[in-house]
Amino acid sequence: MIEARTFSNTYMSQSEYKRVPHFPRVSSALTFCHSSSNSAIRSCTRCFPQVTLPTAVDYVDLLEFANFGGKPWPLAPGVAPPNRWAADLRYTWATPIPHKYPAVHDRVLNSRRVHATIKSMASPSETVRKLKAKAGSFMCEIRASLSRLVCRVCGYLLFKVFRKFCSKLLIVPSQMEALKTAEKTGVPLVYLPLHRSHLDYLLITWANWHFGLRLPHIASGDNLNLSGFGWLLRATGAFFIRRRLDPEDDGGKDQLYRSVLHSYIDEILSHKLSLEFFLEGTRNRFGKPLLPKNGLISNVVEAVQQGVIPDCYLVPVSITYDQVAEGVFLNELMGIPKVRENLWMVLKGMIKGFGMLPCGVVRMNFGTPVLLTEYISSLSSCVRSKAPARLRRIPNSFSYRELLPWNAPTIGIDRALVRGIGLHVIYEAAHIGSIHLSSVLATVMLCKYRNGAPRDDVERDVEWLCERLVFQGYEVVGWQRGVTSSRRALDYGDAYLGGSVEMGATTVKPVGTHRSLVRLAYSRNALLPALALKAALGMALAPFRAGHVLALEDVIDDAVIICEWMHFEAIFCKPCDSLRDRLTTTLLGQDEGAYGHVQTGAVQAMEVERDGETRLCVKIRDSCRARDILLFHSNLLRPFFQSYAMTVHRLVQNEKPVRETEFIRETIRYFLAQPTGDLPFQLWLEAANSDSIRNCISILRERSLVTASSVPTVSALSIEPIQLAYQHFLRILTIAPST
Repeated sequence: MIEARTFSNTYMSQSEYKRVPHFPRVSSALTFCHSSSNSAIRSCTRCFPQVTLPTAVDYVDLLEFANFGGKPWPLAPGVAPPNRWAADLRYTWATPIPHKYPAVHDRVLNSRRVHATIKSMASPSETVRKLKAKAGSFMCEIRASLSRLVCRVCGYLLFKVFRKFCSKLLIVPSQMEALKTAEKTGVPLVYLPLHRSHLDYLLITWANWHFGLRLPHIASGDNLNLSGFGWLLRATGAFFIRRRLDPEDDGGKDQLYRSVLHSYIDEILSHKLSLEFFLEGTRNRFGKPLLPKNGLISNVVEAVQQGVIPDCYLVPVSITYDQVAEGVFLNELMGIPKVRENLWMVLKGMIKGFGMLPCGVVRMNFGTPVLLTEYISSLSSCVRSKAPARLRRIPNSFSYRELLPWNAPTIGIDRALVRGIGLHVIYEAAHIGSIHLSSVLATVMLCKYRNGAPRDDVERDVEWLCERLVFQGYEVVGWQRGVTSSRRALDYGDAYLGGSVEMGATTVKPVGTHRSLVRLAYSRNALLPALALKAALGMALAPFRAGHVLALEDVIDDAVIICEWMHFEAIFCKPCDSLRDRLTTTLLGQDEGAYGHVQTGAVQAMEVERDGETRLCVKIRDSCRARDILLFHSNLLRPFFQSYAMTVHRLVQNEKPVRETEFIRETIRYFLAQPTGDLPFQLWLEAANSDSIRNCISILRERSLVTASSVPTVSALSIEPIQLAYQHFLRILTIAPST
C-alpha cells in the first residue's frame, strides 16, 4: 500500500531549521510511522496534573532527514525530489551544533568538596600534594572532552552506520519540541533512558543533534573505555565511572574518587549542560526493565536539595528495537560469566551487523520533561505514608551504580524518596515505549500455543493481543487497526525471533530447545510492563474452575502476595499509586481491557450474602474463553515462579557454601539434565535462566533467608522458612493444565 506522510503546519513553523519532507513514500502494509494513541506523550496525572502535554503526531524517520537537504517537499506540484547525491554530507554541513561545552575539570579540582576530602585524608604518608595529584589522575580518568568537530564528523558517519543496522529510526517531533521548550528555560535536562543496547548512547545524542538540542554528557562504565576507542566516546560526551570500588576499602581510599566524581556531576549540572545516565545501571539481560540503581540519581537529588542547582528536568526515555544489535544475551542467561568488552569485540559486532539490518525498526520515545522539584513534592508524602519494603532496601554499596551519595552514612537525603523517584521514572519509561510484533508473537506462542497451533488460530490471537494493547494505550509498531494484515504481522514478527518459531504454511510451533525458548522469553518479557497486573490476577484466579465464586478481598490479597514475590521482575505500579487500588480496578473495571467488562471480561462482580453480611465477590465466567484469558495472562508470570521454586529447591539441598555464579550455573545444568526430575510440575525450559535465579536469590536475601554475602548459603535457622517459601511457590503453580 502507499503510506502518505503528512505533518502539521504547527510543527513546521516551530522548527528553527528543520524541515520534514511531505511527499508520499512506498512502504509495506505494516504502517511503522503510525501513532495509534497518545501513550508516547502521556505523563502521571496523579503527580503532575499541571504538566502540559505536547500534541500527538505520527513518527518521522531520522534516517530520511538528509535525503531532502532539510527542505520541505513538495516545493511545487510536479517538481522532482532533490538530488540525493552527497545528501548526508550536505545535511551534516548545514546542521549546526549551536551550544558550547566548557571544560569543568579545573573547577572540580578546586571545589570545596574535593578540598575538604583532601584535608580530611591528609596524613604523613598521604600528603596534600600526593592527594591533589591523585585527584587530578581521577579527573583525567573520568572526564569527557566533548568536541563539536568530532561530533559533527560522527553525525555524518552515523548516517552510514544506522542505515546498516536499522530499517527505520522513528521519533515523534512534538516530543523533541517539548524538550527544546524545556531547554530554553535554562534548566538542565537529565535524560534517563532504559538500557537495552550499546546503541542507546549514540541514538539519543544523534537525535539531539538533528533537533538542535544540547548534546548530553553520558555516564558510562569504564568497561567501555577501550584502548583506541575511549577517546572517541569522550569526544562525543561520555565520561567514565568505575564499575566497582574496592569492597575491602576500610581506609577510605575510594573516598577521594567518590568526591571527584560527585563534584564533576555537580559542575556539569551547574553549567546547565545536559546529563544522561541509565537508572538500571546496566543493559537488561532478559528483555524487561530492571529496578533502578540509586547512586547517580541521588547525586542529582542532593544537588537540587542543597542548592547546587535550582532545579533540573527529568526526561524518561525508551528506545525499542525489533531486535537489539548485540542479540539476546544467551550465554549470560545460561550462567556463563560475561566477557569484558574489548575493541575487537566492538568492531566484530559492527562488521557482523553491516548489511543485515539486525535492529529492524527502532523507535525512540521521550517522556514529558518534569522538574525534579515536582517529583520531590509529589512523592515525598507518598513514600513516607506507604513506605513499602522495596523503597527502603539498601543495595550493594560497592557498585558505581550505587555511589553518589547513596551509601554515605551522613547524607541528609531521604533514601525512600530517591528510590521512589527512580521507580517512578523507570515505570514511566517502560510505559511510553513501543511494543514490537516479535514480542507479540513470542507472547502468544509461549503463553498459549507452546505445543503449536494452526496458523489461522495464531493469526487471530496475534490480532486480538495487538488490539488489546492498543486499547490499553500502548503503541504496537507496525500495527494499525483495520489496515494491518495479521498474516503480514505474523511473518514480520517471526523474522526477528532468530528461528525460534517453526513457521509452516498451515501450522506454527515454537522450537523446543532451551536456547530457542529463552530467546522467545526475552521477546515476551517486553510485554510485562503492560500486562503485569493482569498476570498477577490471572495467577490468583487460574486455580479455580469456571463458575467459582471468590471474595474480592481474598483475590486481591493473593494477587498482592504474587506481586511482592515478583517485585524484582516487574514494577506493578508507581510509588504514588496504591497496588490494591490498581489491582481492584484491573479486576472490576468496566473498560474493555479489564477482567470485569460485561462482554469481554473473564469475571463477573456480584454481591453475596454470607452470615448476614453482604460481601463483594467475583465469579469466574462459565465460558472457555474466560478460562483461556486467565491462563494466558497467568502464563506470563508462571516461568518466573518456576525459576524461584527450582532455585529454593536447590538451596535446600545445598549443604556447602557456594559462590553465586557457580550456584546459578549448577542449578541451570541440573534442571536442564532432568526437567521433570525432582519438581512436582513440568518445568518450562525458559525458566532455567540466570536472570530469574539471581532475582530469586536477591529476594531471599532481602527477606533474610539467604546470607547477604557473595556466597548464597542456607543457615540452619533459615531452612524452615525457605521450605515454606517453596511450598508457597508450589501452591501458586499447582493448577489445571496451563496451555
